[in-house]
Formats: sequence, C-alpha cells, structure tokens
Amino acid sequence: MWPAGGTGSWPRSTGLMAETNNAGLKWLSRPAWVLVGKPLQLLIRLNYAAMCRFLIPLVFRVEGVGKPPPPPCVLAVTHVGTFEPMFVAYAGRCWWAKALFAVDPRYPFLRFIYGAFWGFEVTTDPERKKWLNPRSLSRAVEYLRRGGVVMVFPEGERFWERVLYPGAAVLARRAGVPLVPVGLENAYCYHPQAEAQSLLRAAWRIIQETRKKGTIRVHFSPPILPDPTLPEREDVDRMMRKVADAFGEYYGRFYGLPRPTWPPKAR
Repeated sequence: MWPAGGTGSWPRSTGLMAETNNAGLKWLSRPAWVLVGKPLQLLIRLNYAAMCRFLIPLVFRVEGVGKPPPPPCVLAVTHVGTFEPMFVAYAGRCWWAKALFAVDPRYPFLRFIYGAFWGFEVTTDPERKKWLNPRSLSRAVEYLRRGGVVMVFPEGERFWERVLYPGAAVLARRAGVPLVPVGLENAYCYHPQAEAQSLLRAAWRIIQETRKKGTIRVHFSPPILPDPTLPEREDVDRMMRKVADAFGEYYGRFYGLPRPTWPPKAR
C-alpha cells in the first residue's frame, strides 16, 4: 500500500499511521543537510512533479469528474490502494500538492524520498507523535495559508477498519480553506496479505492490476467550507460528517464496501 496517509486522533495528532523512525536521517548533520540533503530533496520533488504530469498519463488512463478545486484547499482523499496522490495530482492539475504521510516501517529509507514528495510526516509512536504530529500540522497550515494544496487520507493506512480521523477537517478549519472529499473509481484496492511481497514486486503487480481496471476516475465532491462562528471541535465534527457521507457513497459505488465510521470509537 502506498504509504501516504492519514489524519489523526483528536485534537493534536494527525493520523492513524505507520510508525516512522529517525534513525535513517541521523547521519545528516545540519551542514550536510543544507549542502546535500535539502538540494537532493528538491531534485526528487521536481522529478515527482514531472512524473505526475507526464508519466502518469503514459502508464494509466486518468480523468477527473467534477470541478477540481482551486488552491488553497485540503483534499480528503480515499486511500484504499496505491498511487492515489499521483492520480489526484494529475486529475486536479495540482503538481505541487503536498500531503500528510507516514513511511512503512519495513522500508525506513523511503522516509527521505517521501519527505521530498509530500513534506508533512506523521507517526503513531507514542513519544514522537507528541512533537512530530503537531509540528507537521502547524507546517501544513502555514503551507495552506500561502496558497498550497494538501492531501489528507482520513482512513489512515487501514481502510478496512472503516474509521475516519479528523486531521483533514482540522487543517481546513485552522487554515480557513475549503475541504474537498475526493474518491477514486477503478483504483487498485489493497489487500493486507500483499505486505508479504517485496516492494518492487508489489509495485509491478499493482501497476498491472490497476491498468486492467480501465480508466481511473477521480471524483471531486463540492467543497465543504469551515464555519468560523462555530467552536473548532463542533465545526470539525460538522465537516467530518459531510466527509463521511461522501466517503460512504464512494465506498458503496466504487469498492462495494460498507461506509467508514465517524466519529471514531474511543480507543
């Protein structure tokens, strides 16, 4: 499963996510990061944007349904498979969209690459999420206020648990931008057993299976606007109920699955 995702437990954390690990980046001192790491991430991000713009239409058939929202906005995207960020970037023409993401703990070296792709990492590690998730949320809000687009995956990594988390609505509320539910039709649907495969083998199989499904349609629902006259918690609940309604339709029409639940049960 493409490890971009999730969104968080209320109110500080931003997602039901795979655990991430700092060890992969400890070799980078601050001077090395400025001289090597940061330019390398910029180069990777340029290549990622180019892949979204030019490679995706060569490998897949992707089209948008509905009106793609203008920036700034938060895109609450269904996350039942793989490559959703690239499909949405192509259909919405938002090549520089960022996302909340977590790295599969089996492949910690990918954290650096995914950081270049999406920018805002989150974790479920009990200690690290106390500072990492609020920091990423704050940075994402600032990015939105500067006119950016941020994707959030309200189911986190485990869509089969059919639980939604509030990070998408929290971002939209705090940044004062629209929240747009997005559903992918004919996208690959992940199976938990696939984790047994190697990364490259799984990626190749997913590409083949996705191509067999035909045209991938990225559905943009009407925007949900924050209401600054309401208390934050009440407004987030209101917006998430609308996201749950949209996701319920997507799950039933596109995946043949029961609708996800909002609010989540106490854990």
